[in-house]
Amino acid sequence: MATEQFAGPVDYLVFVFDEHADLGPGLSAMLDRVEQGIIEILDIELIGVDETGAPGRLELTDLGGVTGINLSTFDGAASSLLDADDLASIAAELQRGQVALAVVYEDRSLAVAAGAWAAAGGVELFSGGIAIEDLERALNEGNQS
Repeated sequence: MATEQFAGPVDYLVFVFDEHADLGPGLSAMLDRVEQGIIEILDIELIGVDETGAPGRLELTDLGGVTGINLSTFDGAASSLLDADDLASIAAELQRGQVALAVVYEDRSLAVAAGAWAAAGGVELFSGGIAIEDLERALNEGNQS
């Protein structure tokens, strides 16, 4: 995770799937990024709804038909960073027979560079994300000039 010198941006993504989808290839690709030090998983949650429509956390091991990965690799990875409001917002988008995979992660892709800059006396001044809509707008405005 973050060091005293550098913390990468923390972000999230949520994908919705049919409850029988094979999440194995994507989970394997994500683990590859973890092993390479590119990202650190802070939370991973599988979200579903019960028969009354109430949101709930599911275990990744509840997934059927996942290939290429041992789901027990993720035991303990759920840290419950997502609160009840987050779960309700995600569950509100699900249809019957769907689940959502939510991943909260730290982007560590520039950690080595940041360490080198800190060693050279640099101090992180700002960091953050840019909304895709803002990026698209800026690109479109730049293309109109």
